[in-house]
Amino acid sequence: MLLNVFLAVLSGALLMLSFPSPNLYFLAFGAFVPLLFIIEGKNALASGVFAFLAGMVANCGIFYWLFPMIRLNTGSWVQSFICLIALSAYMSLYFAVWAAVSAASRKRISGIMWYVFMGALWAALEYARTYFLTGFPWALVGYSQWRFLPFIQISEFTGVYGVSFLVVVANVFLFKFLRMRKMVYAAFFVMIPIVTAAAGMAVPKKHYAGGQPVTVAVIQGNIDQYKKWDVYYQGQIIDTYSRLVRAAAAKKPDFIIWPETAVPGYIPWDDYLMRWVSSLAKESRAFNIVGAPYYDGKVDSYNATFLISPQGKILAMHRKNHLVPFGEYVPFRKILGRFFGVLNTLGDFKKARETEPFVAGKASFGTTICSENFFGELVRRFVNGGATILVNQTNDAWFLKTPAAEQHFIMNVFRAIENRRPVIVSGNTGISGLINARGKIEKKTSLFKEESFDASVTPGLSETFYSRYGDLFALACIIFVAGVLLAFIIRKKRLV
Repeated sequence: MLLNVFLAVLSGALLMLSFPSPNLYFLAFGAFVPLLFIIEGKNALASGVFAFLAGMVANCGIFYWLFPMIRLNTGSWVQSFICLIALSAYMSLYFAVWAAVSAASRKRISGIMWYVFMGALWAALEYARTYFLTGFPWALVGYSQWRFLPFIQISEFTGVYGVSFLVVVANVFLFKFLRMRKMVYAAFFVMIPIVTAAAGMAVPKKHYAGGQPVTVAVIQGNIDQYKKWDVYYQGQIIDTYSRLVRAAAAKKPDFIIWPETAVPGYIPWDDYLMRWVSSLAKESRAFNIVGAPYYDGKVDSYNATFLISPQGKILAMHRKNHLVPFGEYVPFRKILGRFFGVLNTLGDFKKARETEPFVAGKASFGTTICSENFFGELVRRFVNGGATILVNQTNDAWFLKTPAAEQHFIMNVFRAIENRRPVIVSGNTGISGLINARGKIEKKTSLFKEESFDASVTPGLSETFYSRYGDLFALACIIFVAGVLLAFIIRKKRLV
């Protein structure tokens, strides 16, 4: 019993350490091995219980930032603890299902089929977590490999789920080697990252070739969360962004990109703020992509971003498609509204559905707002609509000085590779940055500092397998797992 507890805790700790921080990504290739030793000797129920424990260790460590975030915004220790435990427990259920199904099937699948099944099952569960209950695909196993650039180039075909699949399959081979002491398993374990990385390095540079470069300036205002919607600080916010835009404009960029909800009020509803943004865009003589709340003048408000012309006119608007539960709206309001509000001071936002790119000058921008970059499927819709450059505007001030901002930022690495498009990130308090079409981070700002940078960005023009077909690999994993499990059921009925 104590040995199994130790193995479960070890498994969770190894997985936790593979993510930011400390980014020991190589540990992910052995993180599942302790769990696999448990699965080999236990039934489905016991395996699920120990895997749930492993998940709790991993998720409480990865998501510990949720506690201080909720504590700061609600003042409640109890509510903060409940939120952290509830989210970690929900995420750990996927660990439990994976282990339980794996334990139940380990004697029914032989050879290479078992390795494929284990990886496919994990990838299928990650895909389910991406969309179930509005979706929360944070800390998918594949994301831990963001620094292993040659290895994750496979995302162009499989999305992040293919990376998760390979990491889990490698774990199974390592387990078999440690269990059986046969070098053939060690060879396969070593070959998975090496061969995949070699294939990634072999992709010709012309594959990333794009259109005519454009110059962009990214501004990071570093506005404290408690100041953003306090009218007392409105003048300070306006002064900060006016200064940053003017400094950026001095270098004559084609585009200036602001963070999410940078404007301290609704545009174009607020005449004063609209005049300020318009005049600043005119002064800059550049296209400005400006994050600001939008009110339709009737009932609904949205988290939005606007394309402002050098003449100060609104050319286009994108309203956020994916809203953060309790951050931008309260799910199941009739039940939960009595206990939880929204952390967003402006109140509930409404969900939109459009994914039209911003077309201006020599480029077309696919603009995602904060959590929209979680979803490869959503981002590729921008690309299919003609986006040649991707932008993610975010406000991670909620996360305080924790690894959460980096955990969020690294998802953009995969969105870049999946679509072979550069990604520009503009964060209120950081991390802002520029990621090229290969997933390499070329520019990166510090957290909680007022900063800006300028860069030449080459639009991407190529169509990738992922941008055309989306999460086909994940769907194939679901079909494969469902087919194997269905075969078990049919065989069992025949035996009866």
